[in-house]
Amino acid sequence: MKKLFWTGAALFVLVVTAQVEAGSKDMLFHAGVGQRSSLNEIKDAFEQLHPETMVNFSYKGSGYFIADLTRSQQGDLFMPGEEFYLLQAVERGFVVDYNPETDIPAYFITVIITPRGNPAGITKLEDFARPGVRVGLGNPRSCAIGLWQMKTLKKAGILNEVKKNTVLSAKCIPELGNAAQHRAIDATIVWATTAVLYLRDCEIIPIEPQYRGVVRLPVGILRFSRYPDQAKLLKKFILSDRGRQIFHRHAYAIDPAIPVDKDGFCLDDATDKEMQYLVNAAKAVKNPALPMTPEIIGDLAGEVLRQRKTRRAGN
Repeated sequence: MKKLFWTGAALFVLVVTAQVEAGSKDMLFHAGVGQRSSLNEIKDAFEQLHPETMVNFSYKGSGYFIADLTRSQQGDLFMPGEEFYLLQAVERGFVVDYNPETDIPAYFITVIITPRGNPAGITKLEDFARPGVRVGLGNPRSCAIGLWQMKTLKKAGILNEVKKNTVLSAKCIPELGNAAQHRAIDATIVWATTAVLYLRDCEIIPIEPQYRGVVRLPVGILRFSRYPDQAKLLKKFILSDRGRQIFHRHAYAIDPAIPVDKDGFCLDDATDKEMQYLVNAAKAVKNPALPMTPEIIGDLAGEVLRQRKTRRAGN
């Protein structure tokens, strides 16, 4: 009996060890914190297709990644919130698989958010410069939205006035969303993908097309990838129609034909429909009686339903 017991125990250990080894392909994916909601959904879909692979994310403000990669020399894929940061990694030899013509699965669009009810009466970008308006900005050294805020405010000719009104310098984009949600600021500029997470507690105000940024979201494979084959599979999934559709459900644009100028600002009203979907989605969260057909809110029904169901203490 003892011999049978130990034989069975040994077989059990061998089976468990084999299972651990078979499922030990734990990939490390460096990504901007603004991509968290969409990439978490992509992770779930990818792992269902490839159960032998686990995708682990390192989310942070995009400005922190170069120092992190320089120090750690670890990771399989890289998706910062702005191509500027990925090209820095290419220059340093960290990224070995990136094609700027094909490796853009989605696009950020910039949008204004305010606290619910819009107490400061913000209707356009120029209102950020009004005396007394409390503005939140991202630190351009640490987060990609900070770079775009600076570009946008410079183009509008109001950067110096807005700096005087700035009461928050955020290290990552969720800080700006949280500040608007909790009424610590009167207005900020964020990606539409961040705005969609605050539909119940914020107001969405589209930026005038000439100041509206359309920002490329790149993905590349890192030179020191431990699992380059799996990294290629995940990158291919991200760039697939299914991957792009997941991004679209989180308020990314996925049409590569949106006309922009050399600095990435809209040349026409091509993104107006996407912005109206976002505005309508915010209304639909606040008023459950409003319809949520694709003609009204596009692909944002999942986020609307999630936020309709969410309850906080005191509600």
